Amino acid sequence: MPIFDQGYQHWQGKLSGHAWRWLSITRQGVRTQLRSRWVRGLILISWVPALLLAFFMVCWGLAEQKAYAGVRDLLVNMFELPRDIVTSPKSYRSPVWTIAYEIYFQVQVWFCLGVVMIIGPGLISQDLRFNAMPLYFSRPLRRLVYFVGKLGVIGYTLAMVAVVPALFAYLLGVCFSLDLSIVPDTIHVLAASLGYGALIVVSTGTLMLAFSSLSRNSRYVGIIWAGFCLVSVVFGAVLKDAVREDWCGIVSYKDNLERLGNRLLQSKEAHERVTPTVAGVSPAPAARGPAVMPAPGARGVQVKGKKGRPPPPPPPVVTGPGRGPGRPTEIDPPWYWSAGVLAGLFGLSLCILTTRVKSLDRLR
Repeated sequence: MPIFDQGYQHWQGKLSGHAWRWLSITRQGVRTQLRSRWVRGLILISWVPALLLAFFMVCWGLAEQKAYAGVRDLLVNMFELPRDIVTSPKSYRSPVWTIAYEIYFQVQVWFCLGVVMIIGPGLISQDLRFNAMPLYFSRPLRRLVYFVGKLGVIGYTLAMVAVVPALFAYLLGVCFSLDLSIVPDTIHVLAASLGYGALIVVSTGTLMLAFSSLSRNSRYVGIIWAGFCLVSVVFGAVLKDAVREDWCGIVSYKDNLERLGNRLLQSKEAHERVTPTVAGVSPAPAARGPAVMPAPGARGVQVKGKKGRPPPPPPPVVTGPGRGPGRPTEIDPPWYWSAGVLAGLFGLSLCILTTRVKSLDRLR
């Protein structure tokens, strides 16, 4: 067999530093994923809630300018905002923006989980299936660089789904308001959106990579991810209705993400400020004179309940947005419980990735 001596060939490519080695893995993974029609179609569909958010931000900015009278009617009729809020939009600017982004991320979490289910299963399982691990680690790459590169593929896609549209809607709202005071009033919404996006990327990304390292078949990984997300949501909802304890809310993985996101957005404070206006509740007048107890047996007064006992008090009622009058309050655990659950899943994912990939980085 003849041997062709090519001699020395100079490298004509662009050299990069050691800190950007992971970017090569991310760039190649993103190119591969964007070739799929399913990925491109799901990204386009996920922009529909973002367009609605941007449209609301534009309408709210025009309402603050008081340029068009029809904008207020549109906010009242289409978005079901009380007229008291629409007539003085600058006073309710911060809570309304917060609630709008809260609703947006509640929808986008489902799209994020769906995108991760499509792009995530084959990130590591395909490398394990075709014995590509020794090819990666034969180069000056560490396992941490490999994991960060694979996580960057998920991070780029989720940024296109949730974070970038949120930033675009924020810029539209600022531009159409034509008031510089809107920046200090709503800067926490921008910071919370970036933090919420980073939380979703790190939590879902590491968990999916851990699932992907458990099997060489990406289809099994996708089934495991879908089962984990759906079963946790359904099981958590069943426990809330049956047991009604605080710890029932941490069973659902999606609810844990939303609970921490609402904490970042400060949604509770926003609802407390908007709820009295939405419900039309006015403070009760102070009682005059001593309280008079109705006589037993008086008409229209029920003194005793079952077995001679007074009837139990009715459940507390909330009248905030999305919760109609007469609906009992939902038991919601503290946010740091959800933070502990997500931190535990993150640590477990890192442990699985370290042990699993370390044992499979050799040719077999």
